Amino acid sequence: MSTTTTAARRAARRKLRQPVEAPAEETAERDPRTRWAVFNGTAAAAGHLAIWSVTGDPMAGAHLMARMTVSVPELAATGITVGCLVAGWKGAALIHLHKLPGVGRWARPAAAIAAALWGQGTAPVVRDVMYAAEPWSTLLAPLLAAGPVAAAYWWGLDRRARQAAPALRWIVRVPLATFIVSSLLYAPGVVL
Repeated sequence: MSTTTTAARRAARRKLRQPVEAPAEETAERDPRTRWAVFNGTAAAAGHLAIWSVTGDPMAGAHLMARMTVSVPELAATGITVGCLVAGWKGAALIHLHKLPGVGRWARPAAAIAAALWGQGTAPVVRDVMYAAEPWSTLLAPLLAAGPVAAAYWWGLDRRARQAAPALRWIVRVPLATFIVSSLLYAPGVVL
């Protein structure tokens, strides 16, 4: 027999004699969905408690939400106008209008202004669509009013605090979470 075969057999026997190690206990990993729900839920609860303690009314946001739903067509037209402004600016660059000789530097601003002027006149169209979609438009009006406000807050402040310390991120999240939860809670009350 060769020495390598003998050495391999000895190593195999030694391996068989060694006790089998128990698998290490798996550490319980936190579910990111639970962490997200606790983070946003506590922020919304803190915001609601603050509103309740200041106003003395747990449904203090219902009258504000009712006033916001009256202006849904105008809010939608504003959102459409801003969207058209951005789309005109990006669209002019996409089709390379800014590279035209002589007028190229004015192409992007002109396209953005023209698209925004088109978007500015969409409030009557939105109102007609809402009338045609009754009763769903009445039920969704509070959410349609709250959506752009929440999106603007998220884009302006909340998104920028993502890299901050957890306590600061939570403080910045309180208004957004409160606004979203209250719009979901108060929407049926506004309709009734």
